[in-house]
Amino acid sequence: MKKDQVAFGIDIGGTNTKIGLFDHDGKLLSYLIHPTSKTLNPEDFIDQLAQECEQILLKEFNIGLGNSRIIGVGVGAPMANYFTGSVDHAPNLGWKDVPLQEFFKKKFKTNAVIENDANLAAVGEKKWGAGKDLTDFILVTLGTGVGTGLILDGKLYRGHQALGGEGGHIIIPNENKRLCSCGGLNHLESYLSAKGIKQTITELTREEWSIEKLGHEFNSGNLKAASIINTIAQDLATGLVSMAVLLGPQAFIIGGGVSKLGDTFNQVILKKFDELVHFSLKGKVKIITANLSSDKGAIYGGAAHIIDEVFSK
Repeated sequence: MKKDQVAFGIDIGGTNTKIGLFDHDGKLLSYLIHPTSKTLNPEDFIDQLAQECEQILLKEFNIGLGNSRIIGVGVGAPMANYFTGSVDHAPNLGWKDVPLQEFFKKKFKTNAVIENDANLAAVGEKKWGAGKDLTDFILVTLGTGVGTGLILDGKLYRGHQALGGEGGHIIIPNENKRLCSCGGLNHLESYLSAKGIKQTITELTREEWSIEKLGHEFNSGNLKAASIINTIAQDLATGLVSMAVLLGPQAFIIGGGVSKLGDTFNQVILKKFDELVHFSLKGKVKIITANLSSDKGAIYGGAAHIIDEVFSK
């Protein structure tokens, strides 16, 4: 890769789409947020993103899409299938059978790769972040949903038909039964997504707190906040234990907006985890916060992925 080459990382979320332009060292050169359209058809929406990215290139380098300096674009999207290049069904976007990779190649005039957004965040942490020196870890993104990306033996694990590693849909025991957005019951995502955490807060306090307020109150020694954190940590630790005994990771890397609760939250999770996990793993698994960003991990991973994809051929 030449030093003047660049790559795009794009994360298509249910509310917003994040766009980042990166150099070969993973430096974020330009960043913007574009509202995710649920009214446009997917191809027209990708065309909008291409126009935004062309404006970035004109501003930064006075070049357009299709220029040889652009290595490609790595895209994260819900239920994106690396092997087929399509999104089979993404309920939060209202997309079915969308040939996403084809659209990006056509509109961006370059190489394109698509992945589940949590997979991309894991790739980014492996190349440039907290997982750089690890061979086996699970990236857990706690945001609108709960996603997991698996790095096993130094490589991204996708599973058959790219359906592996959906840790957010592990079933956990909980007396307060909840329906997941996917239709399942008592999935980890039901309790640890931003919506799930806010529901837990309301159930315990009869008040509406933001996650930011929860973190502030917890760090200030508020006993009510401590009780909420303990409940959330118990639910998360229960899910992590199931993943750990099956996959034996060195660490869980916590990303997404909820990771802003910080290292003190991680310590509570680790305490609960070691209380629950099989004796062979007690004290042997770390829980750390993602290095790259609590909300930009997938765009770093998108750029990292397309760089690796192009130059491994």
